[in-house]
Amino acid sequence: MSFFQNLNFASSNEDGRSELTGLANSVERMVCITGSGTRPLDMLLSNAETVISVDMNPVQNALLRLKIAAIRCLDHHEMLTFLGILPGDPLEYWDKIRQHLSEDHATFWTLKRRQIQGGIWYAGLWERVLRKGACGTRLIRGRRIDALFNAHDLDEQAKIWAQHFDDWIWRLSIRTLGRPWIWTRVIGEPGGAFLPKPQHVEARLAGAFTRASSTFLFRNSDFASLILRGHSALPNALPLHLLAENYETVQARLERLEIRLTGLHQLDRCTNADGFSLSDFGSYTSPRTYAQAWDGVLRAARPNACFVERIFMNPLALPDDRIEIDHPLSDQLTKHDRAIIYDIRAGRITT
Repeated sequence: MSFFQNLNFASSNEDGRSELTGLANSVERMVCITGSGTRPLDMLLSNAETVISVDMNPVQNALLRLKIAAIRCLDHHEMLTFLGILPGDPLEYWDKIRQHLSEDHATFWTLKRRQIQGGIWYAGLWERVLRKGACGTRLIRGRRIDALFNAHDLDEQAKIWAQHFDDWIWRLSIRTLGRPWIWTRVIGEPGGAFLPKPQHVEARLAGAFTRASSTFLFRNSDFASLILRGHSALPNALPLHLLAENYETVQARLERLEIRLTGLHQLDRCTNADGFSLSDFGSYTSPRTYAQAWDGVLRAARPNACFVERIFMNPLALPDDRIEIDHPLSDQLTKHDRAIIYDIRAGRITT
């Protein structure tokens, strides 16, 4: 099955705090790439009156619709159980949830009951890959993982990381995963075609984890929890919309979400947005396609619109002088982003 017809992302590997900070509270109309649905739901905690969630992959949009339907009718504990984050039977809630789906989407997810029963939170391609890696980490690191996640403070955590994790095994694992053929042929991830040399992947990611170990506690990072433990470390290693203190606010604002099956390059002037949460779309594009996507963003942007773009391993040059980077803000967001693996560009669009 094509990558753009598959369930690739189901949980969260991005930190919505960065987008909320970078897009400020002045945004009224926001465009957000759907992905796993996490960031569009997180963006409901902004002051935006409309969040337009766009994706070229209909399955990722269908996942967001499933999550919206579940949030409408489930309380916080039930929602975590339905997703597979808490123990229980997710199918216990299916009859209630399907009433909030269109007939087409109810049929679509009925045919995927096995994925729902196993916990849709971990059903994506990348969640499966990362959980397999976490099993290997557990075999090698053992109780060191628990010590890392139970560290009393950042100094203790950084020391544990340096002494027991940042070694030749860790770096060799990153370098191996950083080989393009692993991504394209084994994982089935087209972004592998744009990876730099494995040595560069190793240096950047190993450095990012070392920096993160002294910046924030891993037990508060859903991505660190998934990649090192294979599951979300409750109560804090959750995306913003699933934190208990935010859940009712998100429930009350679901009508602000608008979902479109489209790409950034297809955006038009009628979109009229003043904020853009662009994820790391550049990981999947050539310079030409990247420029076409930005052309769509520029068409859709109000004057002085703000943007946040994530960059994993394919740092393409911005294609237009109207896109202005706020370097101090970008550096701040990169340093504190709990998703660890991204460099972040934040700035303004002067149209």
